[in-house]
Amino acid sequence: MLKFLVLILLSTALSLVVSENYFYGLNYGINQNACPSYETIKAEFTQIKKYTNRVRTFSLSVCNEGALALQAANELGMNIYLGMWIDRPDTFDAEMAALKAILANSQQESLNKVDALIVGSEVLYRKDTDANSLANYIGTVRNLVKPKGISVTTADVYYEFPPVVVENLDFLMMNAFPYWEGVTAGQGASTLMAHYDSVVQKANGKPVRISETGWPSSGGNFGASVASPANQKLYLSNVLCVTRQRNIDLVYFSARDEPYKAGVEAYWGVMYSNFTLKSNLPTTLLANPC
Repeated sequence: MLKFLVLILLSTALSLVVSENYFYGLNYGINQNACPSYETIKAEFTQIKKYTNRVRTFSLSVCNEGALALQAANELGMNIYLGMWIDRPDTFDAEMAALKAILANSQQESLNKVDALIVGSEVLYRKDTDANSLANYIGTVRNLVKPKGISVTTADVYYEFPPVVVENLDFLMMNAFPYWEGVTAGQGASTLMAHYDSVVQKANGKPVRISETGWPSSGGNFGASVASPANQKLYLSNVLCVTRQRNIDLVYFSARDEPYKAGVEAYWGVMYSNFTLKSNLPTTLLANPC
C-alpha cells in the first residue's frame, strides 16, 4: 500500500511539470543586477515547461547562470541552449573558465541535454568583435566540447553571417525583429521568412534555426510597428503558423516580460513577469495558430 501511494505521489509531481510543446523553445533572460538563485531558476523553468521543453540562456559566467540553468534543466528533463556572452576578450576568458568548470563537473548524461553552445549573441551586429576573431572563439569552444558531442553555433542578426563564421558553425541561428524594421504586425511573419530564406542561401547547406524573434505587447511604436497585445497576438500566431508549416526550429523571444529593462524592451514576453501566460495569448491560440 505504501509503495502504491509513493508511486501516485511521484506521478502527481511529474504531472505538474509536463510540457506542452507549444514552442520549440523560449529565450530566458535574467536580471544580472539581482542574480537569481538555483531555486528561482528551477521554479521559473517549471513555469516555462508548461509551454516548451527547451530554453536558451545568454551567459555561462554571469551569475553562474550556465551551471545553474543546466542543473535546473536536467532536474526537469528539459533541453537547453547554453549561451556564451562574448563582447570583449576578457569576457570570453570568463565564459571559457565557466565552460571548463561545467564540463569538469557534469556527467555526460547531463551534457546530453545541451542542444548547443551559442558562442556570442549579436556580437557582429554590435561590432563587439570582427568576423575572424569570432571564428577563432567558435573554434576554441568547438575543440573543447567536441569530445562531449556538443554542437557549436553563434546567434546574430540575419545579415551578419560572413563565410569565415559560417564555415565554423554546426548550424546557424539567426535573429530578426520585424518590429524594429517599422513594418505592420500583419507584415511581420512574411518579413521574418524573407530574412530566414536569405540566411539559408548563405548557410552552405547547414541547418538554419531562428534564435530570436518576437513582438512587444506595450511600450511604444516604431514606424508602422505598433506595440500592443493585439499585435503581439497577431505576430505570434502568424509566426508559429508558418514556422510549423515549414518545420523551422524557432526559439521565441521571450519567455516573460523583463521589467528591469527600459521602455519597449520590457514587454516582449509571452508571459508576464510573474510567469503567468499573457491574457492575449491563450493556449488555444498556441495550440492552433493557423
